[in-house]
Amino acid sequence: MKKAIRNLARDMALTGLAFQTKLPAAKAVFKKPRVQFLYIHHVFDHEVKKFDELMNELSRHHTFISYSDAVNRILTNEIDKPYIAISSDDGYKNNLNAAKILDQYNAKGCFFITPDTIGLSDPEKNKKFCREKLNFPPTEFLEWNDVDDLLKNGHEIGSHSMAHINIGATDLNEVEENINQSFEMIKSKIGGVEHFAYPYGLFSDFNNDALKMVFKVGFKTCASAERGCHISEENIDPANLLLRRDLVICEWDLNHIMYFVYNASKNCSLRNNLNPYQ
Repeated sequence: MKKAIRNLARDMALTGLAFQTKLPAAKAVFKKPRVQFLYIHHVFDHEVKKFDELMNELSRHHTFISYSDAVNRILTNEIDKPYIAISSDDGYKNNLNAAKILDQYNAKGCFFITPDTIGLSDPEKNKKFCREKLNFPPTEFLEWNDVDDLLKNGHEIGSHSMAHINIGATDLNEVEENINQSFEMIKSKIGGVEHFAYPYGLFSDFNNDALKMVFKVGFKTCASAERGCHISEENIDPANLLLRRDLVICEWDLNHIMYFVYNASKNCSLRNNLNPYQ
């Protein structure tokens, strides 16, 4: 009952805040030159329509670009209009639904996978992993042939650690081994991997030593799940760039999602480009 009341209060608050996105001044906020990363976890069959509606709404004021292009624009100070890059965490099989919708909008996503779960078919292991690591019901994961198909269609693959560990709460030697294993495993399967997104995603779930390890291992980018977006700044050191991404749950009210997009654009600053641990 308490949770239901909290959710109702949250929805009412967001509905009120989302009214800002309907005002004439909101158009300028949505058109603000920036790079904004949005990420999902799943697009179940019953969520396909809502994801399509979101992509259609975003397309009104934004240009979709690949994850790699988005990073490059931040680093080279080439942010001349509002860009959005889509990514997805955890490697659920239903991400193939997301890829189909992205393709319809000529958008290419980056799918962050945990190699230990790719092709995971044992029901008990699946149930245990989803419960302990993801706090989620048992859900089918991608297989390596699905990963190949995503790549063939122009999408990108990134690492989400080997098995969704909490890096901020893990011994640094184990962290380095885990990150390195994920890099080598994905590289052996698809030929290379550039992008890393750490599990759970809050700044408190990571640290500066881990950030250094990500680049030492061979990744070229690292991403959080902290809300925000990026604007231009010259001479950004790639090794100090910790990307921000805004979470999207397809079942959320579309107006609420657009409020988060609006709010990130309205409040973005050069500080978002900087390593928060220094």
